Amino acid sequence: MNVTIEKVSDYDVEKLKDFFLNSLTKSRKFKNQKKVLLKPNLLQASPPDKAITTHPLFIKGVVLALLELDSSIEILIGDSPGANFINYNRVLERTGMLDIINEFNISPVKIEEYPPKIYNGLLLSSIVEHVDCIINLAKLKTHSLTGLTLCVKNLFGLIPGNYKVKYHKDYPVNKELGVNIAKIYEFLKNKTISFIDGILAHEGEGPSRGRANKLGIVGFSDDAEVLDMAITKLLGLPPEFCKTNIYFIDKVDNIEDCLPQNLKINGIKLPISTKIDFLPNWLKKFVADSIKVKPEIMKSDCIKCYLCYKSCPVEAISLDNDKFPVVNKNDCIECYCCYEVCESDAIRLKRSLLHRLYVR
Repeated sequence: MNVTIEKVSDYDVEKLKDFFLNSLTKSRKFKNQKKVLLKPNLLQASPPDKAITTHPLFIKGVVLALLELDSSIEILIGDSPGANFINYNRVLERTGMLDIINEFNISPVKIEEYPPKIYNGLLLSSIVEHVDCIINLAKLKTHSLTGLTLCVKNLFGLIPGNYKVKYHKDYPVNKELGVNIAKIYEFLKNKTISFIDGILAHEGEGPSRGRANKLGIVGFSDDAEVLDMAITKLLGLPPEFCKTNIYFIDKVDNIEDCLPQNLKINGIKLPISTKIDFLPNWLKKFVADSIKVKPEIMKSDCIKCYLCYKSCPVEAISLDNDKFPVVNKNDCIECYCCYEVCESDAIRLKRSLLHRLYVR
């Protein structure tokens, strides 16, 4: 298993270029590709210091490496950012991607412009058949629904626009969602090379409502599932905490062998909603139906952008008489899509009484 995890303290572009050069040279998949898609995490229009999206200097490092390996290579960059895909240019600008695009004359790709197709029962943007290689550039983040969002989860952004909402509706249980996202990666595995930006990670109420954590690591592998399980282990968490790992647990052995010797990292704060995972099984079974964490929209902070309203997979958000969005808690399936896409920090997670009693 070809996995590299290194300690990197900052976004020094030359050091990152060397990291990408060494990794791509070792890759068994990077061989004479003429057209590659850079797939960063561009969840929302947030500046790099929020650690919600892949850092632009991380992207610059891989672009420099690619051009040094082959100056004629065609580089595309693209993602489908949640409910905010309509404002894609704003996302590119706020995340710092536009600077990289302009500096190197890279072609920005709007995933939705490539018609969706069904591949092995999976609905994906047809961009996947127009490139020789997908360079998967994930951000290391916690996630209120899937525990962590790492390399496998990052490919969820190859589902165009609101089709992602259907996934949440069809697979409302976090384990089911994780398994079906893992199947997307499995289909794309032969043309995907994965990297993770954990120099500035995102902790707490991820993937967008937490805070930056100077974790100081980067990772590479031809096998995203192995890298994800190694990162999960490095964070001191059981493999099943990251729900996209579950599909691969019986397929990956000896994860400890992938971890670098003597690498120490800071801990990471976990989302409130995931802490039920650490309760004893007998207690989870007894109180599961009553331990709830529901989103609540704060009118005082809401800017009426309606991203939450558009992103809800079960139409549990309606508009009140003043046109403010309101969550119907009886219909809410606790997928936290609304919480994830809100850019004005107007949504709080409200814990039930039993959640406050039992989950610390």
